[in-house]
Amino acid sequence: MTDLKTRLASGATLRGLWQNLPGPEAAEIAAHAGFDWLVIDGEHGPWDPGDIRRRLMVAPDAVLRVPANEPWLIKQALDLGARTILVPMVDDADAARRAVAACRYPPEGIRGNGAYVARAAMYGSDADYVSRANAEVGVWVQAESRAALADLDAICGVDGVDCVFLGPADLAGDMGTTAADPDVHAAMEDAIARIRGHGVAAGIFAADPERWVAVGANVVSMGSDGTVLMAALRALA
Repeated sequence: MTDLKTRLASGATLRGLWQNLPGPEAAEIAAHAGFDWLVIDGEHGPWDPGDIRRRLMVAPDAVLRVPANEPWLIKQALDLGARTILVPMVDDADAARRAVAACRYPPEGIRGNGAYVARAAMYGSDADYVSRANAEVGVWVQAESRAALADLDAICGVDGVDCVFLGPADLAGDMGTTAADPDVHAAMEDAIARIRGHGVAAGIFAADPERWVAVGANVVSMGSDGTVLMAALRALA
């Protein structure tokens, strides 16, 4: 799981895992299991900065999903040492621009300049961190609503967005149906084609990930550590 931003830009198909269980041991096991990427989930998993710091220590290239598109949360995530941020519930291009701005130091953004005392710059020992960070930090945004799909082309056109990640379950809920509905599948297939047409990576967390690779998604989740563990334990019981 190295140089994720460069691999995304190359158009490579990358398979990853959602990491929802707390504790560095679970993150370390997931990070060494052979996936291309790992998401530490701070939206539907625990947002505990101390725990997240420990998980980033054993999985330094992990993507960190923040609970919301809030600059203070994004700043905290980056100062903890996250190199790629995943922002949920991005419904339009303005929200995407806010997410990118929160990940960039001025004059390109609004990130507060305090990393020199934090883990991101290894407590001041990485003197060049601030000068590199704007170019190196990756920004993934999630399109999870009808509003997001309606503004998808504009979202993809926001400078600094590296990946648009689809959320089928939330989209289905917004559509008043389930993720198994053919209308949801058709909407996601159309979205993937549009995202890739803009030269942006298209991500998705859905059942049957290879089915979505076949229609053009190039960042796919193979599951979540908690559900994988539960399935394996139930098979042994």
